[in-house]
Amino acid sequence: MEYGFNSEARFSLIINLYENIFQCENKSQKQLLIEKTLVELVDYTYCHFAQEEELLLKYEYPNYISHIKEHEQFKLHLSQLMKQYEDVNFVWTLPILIFLRDWIKVHILSDDKEYGLYLKGEM
Repeated sequence: MEYGFNSEARFSLIINLYENIFQCENKSQKQLLIEKTLVELVDYTYCHFAQEEELLLKYEYPNYISHIKEHEQFKLHLSQLMKQYEDVNFVWTLPILIFLRDWIKVHILSDDKEYGLYLKGEM
């Protein structure tokens, strides 16, 4: 999947997880869906963050350091979720959905919007 800065790609993993998780007929289907989504989310995260950080550095975004710290926190939390997932006796649906919802509300809709406005004025 090509990620880049495409808004649809940005949310499609989360939307698909949310829509499909409730259609799972059993715990094993749910586990597979969560595993697939987490793997895709890790891939997306590292690709997207690398591109975003390169752009912010290139245009000398004044809040670059704090933005990078938020990315590092997200990757750390995502890594923790992946480790927790390894326990196949537990489905991590609710914590994952809450984490992703909060990430959208705080980081994407606020912090990313802020750097978007900055870059718009610089480009």
